[in-house]
Amino acid sequence: MKKVGMVLLMGLVSWGAWADEMDDLERILGTEADVKITLGAGMLGIAKMFTKDDKEAQAVLSGLKDLSINVYELSDAVDVVDVSDWMADNVKRLAKNGVHEIVRVVEGDERVHILAKVDGTLLSELSIMVFEAGDEFVYIKMDGDIDVAKIREVTGSFDVNINGLDALSMNL
Repeated sequence: MKKVGMVLLMGLVSWGAWADEMDDLERILGTEADVKITLGAGMLGIAKMFTKDDKEAQAVLSGLKDLSINVYELSDAVDVVDVSDWMADNVKRLAKNGVHEIVRVVEGDERVHILAKVDGTLLSELSIMVFEAGDEFVYIKMDGDIDVAKIREVTGSFDVNINGLDALSMNL
């Protein structure tokens, strides 16, 4: 019984940190998400049911525990420095928990950060942040195990070419 209580407590602390993180982001952006998709274990279970005949989709979904997608439409009044500072602070906070920045692109007022815990070709605790000043901010968080090889199979079936994925080595 103590183990169950401890797991619940850890979940509440994690959820509280995520809520605080999102509150800070929305304060800086000056808006709430225009698109907000949150899929927990129950909804992901339903998605797995609807894709039971699609082996590739099942392979990707099988490792996911939670998925959250937030898209914010931005005005030109959003301070690029504030957003950049929030993103840098978030990267540092995640790094303290063993999450590594695997992609960073900074080009003018555009920023992309992709972070995850990496074990061979398995990614977990994946976070994707995309910011373009005056346009939008996209924040995607996935909890669970995502196999890069499975992503390649799924994107291949949709004729999506991810250059260099075959040669990608992510042993950090």
